[in-house]
Amino acid sequence: MRQYDFLQLDVFTDRVFCGNPLAVFPEAEGLTDEDMQKIAREMNLSETVFVLPSLDERALRRLRIFTPARELPMAGHPVVGTWNALAREGVVPVPEGGSGWTRIHHEIGIGVLPVDIEFKDDQPVQVVMRQGQFETHGEVVDAGERAEIERGLGLAAEDMDESLPIEVVSTGFPILVVPVRTLNALSRCRVNAALLSEAYNRAGASLCYAFTRETREGSPSEAHARSFVPDAGIPEDPATGGAAGPLAAYLVKHGALTVEPLEDIYRFRIEQGDFMERPSRINVEVKGGRGGADIVHVRVGGPSLLVARGSLMF
Repeated sequence: MRQYDFLQLDVFTDRVFCGNPLAVFPEAEGLTDEDMQKIAREMNLSETVFVLPSLDERALRRLRIFTPARELPMAGHPVVGTWNALAREGVVPVPEGGSGWTRIHHEIGIGVLPVDIEFKDDQPVQVVMRQGQFETHGEVVDAGERAEIERGLGLAAEDMDESLPIEVVSTGFPILVVPVRTLNALSRCRVNAALLSEAYNRAGASLCYAFTRETREGSPSEAHARSFVPDAGIPEDPATGGAAGPLAAYLVKHGALTVEPLEDIYRFRIEQGDFMERPSRINVEVKGGRGGADIVHVRVGGPSLLVARGSLMF
């Protein structure tokens, strides 16, 4: 019988039972691809991370990220939560004096990227990840395809925010961004899993990220979002850093923010998870200006809480 230890965290929150749950296996050597997929189904969370020695000498560790249905090349809350966990386990060097920032590099499916970990009194308090280059993959302009997306979300045409496009964007994997008018409309989403999956797959996206610029908390929040990934075994995700990053860049691209940049950097927050009773707050940073082509980088971060430790035996 084999035994593998894991940690479970709530990510993008500083309150227990909020945020997005994550399982991390900090020493996953010896597991096959099939093992990892079976374990992810067993854990039954939106994502499970398996930590391995890096194949690239620039990186401290290699992370493999699985949903219950498939492996992902990149995701936000798994990276943020995993490096909080590894920092707690002593994998990350603590700054002199116990407080301050440490930068490491890690290897994920899209390559080797930097991660910044902030410590206070020898403990990690937040993790900030750099995502891939912002890319746009086209707007959904066909009336029939737009209507299919609306039906997939259980919304009417009048619920859509016509001042912004339905668009496929990416900082690592493509997402379908769908703007709606109000929080009330967002709360009324009743997803038809088959129809919505077909709609975002046809558009070339991996998930649907519906959002409104109406927020619950006001500044620094600039959007409230819901994430639907039914074909990956995730009916709804309470915090999706891999979607919050490209949404943030989309908002910058289209000049849709109330916040002003400081030294060419936009910093704000995206709310998510409230309609699942797991409120999550995702801090985002976009360097660059309007139009999208000159966006230099996208970063996503936040705190995590360790809520459980255990062992899986099989």
